[in-house]
Amino acid sequence: MDKRKEILIKALKDADENIRKLAAEALEKIETRERMETIEKIISEGERLAKLRAVYALNGLKGQKVILLLLKALKDQSEDVRAAAIRVLGKIGDAKIMSPLVECLSDSSNIIKRAVVEALGDFRDPRLTDTIMLMLKNEDSGVVERAIDALGKIGDKKAEDALIYFAVKGSGNVRANAIKALGEIEV
Repeated sequence: MDKRKEILIKALKDADENIRKLAAEALEKIETRERMETIEKIISEGERLAKLRAVYALNGLKGQKVILLLLKALKDQSEDVRAAAIRVLGKIGDAKIMSPLVECLSDSSNIIKRAVVEALGDFRDPRLTDTIMLMLKNEDSGVVERAIDALGKIGDKKAEDALIYFAVKGSGNVRANAIKALGEIEV
């Protein structure tokens, strides 16, 4: 048995509950990596629910193989699978992922656009400001709300005028998000 797994299995019996929890999580990651071929097959050929489970199984893992599988899931027919892949990719936070995520903004689904804008905001990269500001023109208020949140996270002064506009003329969550985001802009 792999030395890592052996140590983790012993840690599952530790007196400290936190150690047991951490060991279980680490063991799950190792076992998920061991099932990568199966996960790849499911993402390629599985049914929607199985694909969703496979995508979310990759959550918390890093590495080129994980990224490639998630990028493959971005092209799935199912909106749910694409959105799940976007969420998991966003949590990876690797700058190499930004470009494929930006490409997803051209998806016709507002659900996908919402997920992408939210994921891009987590990068906190000022290079994304102009791209995200384009989403402020979207007809879907959910996309606009998430774009405002993302701009707040990025904190780029370039977004200030747009955020002021929504803080004054927006309604409901759009206005509230813009007001919050204004406090996060660079001075």
